[in-house]
Amino acid sequence: MNRNKVAASCLLLLHHALIASADTDTKCCNALSQVPSLTDKVYYPDTEEYQGRVKSIWSSSAALGPWCFVLPQSAEDTATVIQTLVRNECPFGILSGGHSDFPASNSVKEGVTIDFGRMNQTGYDPEKKIASVGPGCSWQSVYETLEPFGVTVTGGRAGGVGVGGFITGGGNSFHSTSHGWACDNVQNFQVVLADGTVVNANADEHNDLWQALKGGSGNLGLVTRFDMHVIEFPDPKKPNIWAGVAEYELSAADDLTAAYVDFVENNHLDKNSSTMLYWAYTHSARSLVVRVAMDNTVDMAHPPIFDRYLNTSGLISTSLRSAPMYEITVEFDLGQPEGLHNIWLTGTYKNDPRVIKFAADKYEELIAGKLAGLVAHDSELVTLCSMFPLTQAMIEHGRANGGNSMNLEAKSKGENGVLFLASLSIKGAENEAIALPIMKRWQDEVDAYATLLGINWNWRFLNYAYTGQDPITTYATDKIMVASRNYDPDMVFQRLRRTGHRILA
Repeated sequence: MNRNKVAASCLLLLHHALIASADTDTKCCNALSQVPSLTDKVYYPDTEEYQGRVKSIWSSSAALGPWCFVLPQSAEDTATVIQTLVRNECPFGILSGGHSDFPASNSVKEGVTIDFGRMNQTGYDPEKKIASVGPGCSWQSVYETLEPFGVTVTGGRAGGVGVGGFITGGGNSFHSTSHGWACDNVQNFQVVLADGTVVNANADEHNDLWQALKGGSGNLGLVTRFDMHVIEFPDPKKPNIWAGVAEYELSAADDLTAAYVDFVENNHLDKNSSTMLYWAYTHSARSLVVRVAMDNTVDMAHPPIFDRYLNTSGLISTSLRSAPMYEITVEFDLGQPEGLHNIWLTGTYKNDPRVIKFAADKYEELIAGKLAGLVAHDSELVTLCSMFPLTQAMIEHGRANGGNSMNLEAKSKGENGVLFLASLSIKGAENEAIALPIMKRWQDEVDAYATLLGINWNWRFLNYAYTGQDPITTYATDKIMVASRNYDPDMVFQRLRRTGHRILA
């Protein structure tokens, strides 16, 4: 066959592939639109609703435009959606609150996005002390709804974070030390399985699915309601916490690191207090500072466990105060401007000042140094080098509350740890492309150093993990795989789902 014939054959194959793709596009979205109960819930690219749903996605990196969005309003709608997609072999994504960072984390380009944005109600049963939360809620709305009742739940520290992905990935909250991960506080999951069956997964019904969903992400079904145990404020008429952020000069970093390590080792003595230590660089200010987030969930001002922080010299400012939790979570959103691209990478290590100092030094060298000199000077650039406690006091709740799939009992080996998050927000896809290899180098070097010291847990927190970090492989994979075989034998959520972290690539 001569070159012209080869070229013609290739063009013909490409033409057929494009037609097949277009046919699939039309077939899948039209199949949904033709279901009477879904007709007014399917949105195409030429509609304002579609454009609004793309814009609702927090990270521009993740704001992919699918063939169409479908917005179910109930478990029954959701069952119809998944049955229709499976029947037509349609690829799909799952969008809850839309607060993930990487491409295809919560929407798809080639496929249909199941968008839970309309399932955003929170209810409360004061007799059972259970809050029922929709997957499309933001934690800000959940806290505001529950506040008049004098109760709250183990939700996100940042109000804009969505419910669905946060809980099914684990969920780290203000209350993690006192009550465990958010997933450990789910009394019941209402789940739509791949065949459209609606089940309740709890300690008594479908217990294996209940445990696997606590960390199993979107691998097992579509969660349409989370029934959560509530936490009562000491004074229901004053549902406040004491919290805020203290900012320090960079010269205070070593003392603050020592204070942080000490806090982690003693957190079990004050389970109502938690912290976050982070270095921050903004391109607009061209400066690097160290910040400490502090909170006490029973509204105790200046608890003794924070004395070492507060006695450290170099304090620039502080926002510590007593305030409603939903007000604190607005501050902890960190005020990111709209339209930025985001990169998050994570690792977990034994609580050791050496790895914290190494991560901070590399951050200053690679991010505040090298990267800041490469991006356009008019660009938005906000980067953080963050450390969160990961203590046995937090981990033990998993077993006590019926078991989860996060695998931390095995990975931690009885030690306290530090959860490291390398994060970046930047303007422009071209700057994101410059930043990504530098961010990955930073994370890889911290991992390698921790491994050299023998303190790398080799565990990735799913809520913070970037694509390719494969956090599911560090969780209790066997438990999740068994549940997948039991409840999704045709592997719909591995074959057709295109978003998030999957069991199988």
